Amino acid sequence: MTMFSFLDMINSSLSYFNIKPTLKNKIYIAIATLGDGYLIYVTCRLFLNQVWLRGLLYCLAVAFLTYYLYLNFVYYFLDRTSRFDFLSPWLSKVTGTAPDATTGKMPRQRRQAALNQAAGYYEDHDTVRAAVTIDATEQANLRALVDQLVAEHLLVAEYDGLSEAEILAQYRAKNEPVPALNSGQTLPYYELVHEAARHRLTIYAGMNAMDKQPVGHITKVGLTDAHDARVQYQLYLAKLFVTGGPHKIAGRRDTTILTDGDFGLVAYLAYREKQPKG
Repeated sequence: MTMFSFLDMINSSLSYFNIKPTLKNKIYIAIATLGDGYLIYVTCRLFLNQVWLRGLLYCLAVAFLTYYLYLNFVYYFLDRTSRFDFLSPWLSKVTGTAPDATTGKMPRQRRQAALNQAAGYYEDHDTVRAAVTIDATEQANLRALVDQLVAEHLLVAEYDGLSEAEILAQYRAKNEPVPALNSGQTLPYYELVHEAARHRLTIYAGMNAMDKQPVGHITKVGLTDAHDARVQYQLYLAKLFVTGGPHKIAGRRDTTILTDGDFGLVAYLAYREKQPKG
């Protein structure tokens, strides 16, 4: 499995770079070709060792992967479709959509719909921006979570679709780094927990409730100290967005430089005044 782990590492790392879709797909084809070659080697070894059933299964996998690579090679390297392409029409019929012909990407609204689910519906007048502080442990947890989500394509790191020239223009206009993570993205699961022993309102997040880890804590709710706000109001984490992380800045001769940075969180809390106990 070492070969596949290496290929997956390369594949995941490409998500942080602003590469044109066509070039990125050509790189993916080259990576997949290495994997196909490895499968062919394993299949030959299985047949030589007379492991017939497993060898046959690997042979079928090689045939399918080779066919898939052939279709993509014809499309991305020769700029045409193959008359033997029976897969794409079937997939388009099943999914009801197809990649954009010029960008090679799925429609943005469909691709990101699952990424921007809020924790319920709240009216804007019932929510308030909260100040979030992230300590070293929480930053490590948040970084590990974001890296996992990017690797599994649950978070998109494509600089909001900006080209290199557009990244340079935005950096020069705002004099701020341009983050790799697309804006307005949230996490699959998050909740607000009052940790009485530490006097903290801690944000827990993860792939789901089972994997949740502390990723930050609330220090202010609007202009009010978090402790005072909790005493007076019932607080709920309504919206949570991820910011920061790897970003690009302007380099020399109209080029960009990829640098790293801490991740941040933008949190909005819903609140309701506590009723006196009676």
